[in-house]
Amino acid sequence: MSWLVCGSLAFLLALVNLAMALLGKKRGHAGLLFGSMACGALTLLEEYRMAVRWVQREDWSALMDVLPGMELILTWALFLGLGLNLAALVLHRRREKEKTS
Repeated sequence: MSWLVCGSLAFLLALVNLAMALLGKKRGHAGLLFGSMACGALTLLEEYRMAVRWVQREDWSALMDVLPGMELILTWALFLGLGLNLAALVLHRRREKEKTS
């Protein structure tokens, strides 16, 4: 269940960072970006560990039921998280360039 908490936190931090970028607030954006990416990585690691536990217990039905769907969901979640963080980073840099110009 920790994968659900980490995954939710990854998206929450990315959305907060994007909102701060839209509002022009720079303070703490690097920490939010790092936290979001770290939580996303921990989510993927937890999913992998869950699959390993099922293999060790030889719970093949759990693997066959869950993994095909989770592969698609995790792929979309990864690209969505990367997109949100990239958008926040681009906005922060654009605002930074506007201030120096």
